[in-house]
Amino acid sequence: LDHDPASPSLLAPAHVRDAFDRLAAAGPPLTDTPLGTPQLGVKCGLNDAFVVRAPSTPDAPIATVHSARRTARIERTLLRPLLRGETITPWHANASEEWILWTHDITGAPLRNLPPLAHSWLLPWRTRLGRRADAHSRTPWWTLFRTASARTDRYRVVWADLGRNPPALVLPAGDSTVALNTCYVLPCANATDAHAVATLLNSPLIAAWLRLIAEPARGAIGKAEELQLV
Repeated sequence: LDHDPASPSLLAPAHVRDAFDRLAAAGPPLTDTPLGTPQLGVKCGLNDAFVVRAPSTPDAPIATVHSARRTARIERTLLRPLLRGETITPWHANASEEWILWTHDITGAPLRNLPPLAHSWLLPWRTRLGRRADAHSRTPWWTLFRTASARTDRYRVVWADLGRNPPALVLPAGDSTVALNTCYVLPCANATDAHAVATLLNSPLIAAWLRLIAEPARGAIGKAEELQLV
């Protein structure tokens, strides 16, 4: 793939490799541009505790939520719309009633205390939450991980982390949707940058690029962590 000793080999016909090299020479890797490195979406470590279903009734202060085994009432202010990689199509996301119990403040730091209904909902999972691989004794047991990708102060490009031609969409600034860790998220300073990146990701050009360099993953679906800009 490149001059790195750890770089994998690419098996491709000569004319395909020629096109690949031309594209590589046309611009820098995404991580070397002012846009920076994409972030992985938020990680729960225990989706059963944090991911719920609820009807969209934003004006109600208390929401009735459902999981596979439980139904309860939770403070609406702690619920944010959830986005999974498998629900993303080019420029859009499939309709969903999934929400995430957001136990953090607007800066991404975990709340010092949970409201009573949210606390009651999470309490049965307290032991398991404390045993999560990313959990630390100095953080509350309801902490979520990689919360930087959920900040709403900038435009965000979101795409699925599995797939040889990952569909992408744009979340405008102020959108409270939380992308789960089956997504990559790229914060952008403005709408122009965000829509330009999403256009590239949804293009046949990038689809062809990823089909060649994507790493094998579950079900023979490719996973690519580095993209090139042309």
